[in-house]
Amino acid sequence: MTKKIKEPYSYPFVNKGKAFAIPNWTTDKHESALAHLAADTKDMLKDKKEEEFKYYVIYETLSVIDTTGKCTLEEIRRMHPVDLIDMFNAVYGAGRKGIYSKDFRKEQETLMLQKLKSIGMKSSKSSSS
Repeated sequence: MTKKIKEPYSYPFVNKGKAFAIPNWTTDKHESALAHLAADTKDMLKDKKEEEFKYYVIYETLSVIDTTGKCTLEEIRRMHPVDLIDMFNAVYGAGRKGIYSKDFRKEQETLMLQKLKSIGMKSSKSSSS
């Protein structure tokens, strides 16, 4: 059994690189990020606003975690692209439980196999020459 790390994340400009946990993403946080985005990007084109969304989502959480004041939108914009994607996924997915039952995928696989059999799918080996 592996031990779950309580504070598995860190980034140099957040609390001087000390490890931290990411709190759950909530509807309130989402709406707050959208409100800040709308207020700060009034004069931007829609496509540019959509690009900015990820920065505001990350900032909504990291700005609360960071006690040093070093976490800014500009610092987030300077993150390595892979780190940015990982951080966005960690923040946006924090607390997500999922909506599907445990056996959902298993049932789907069974249904697909039954469907393939019912429509007469043949083996990839051909007996004709």
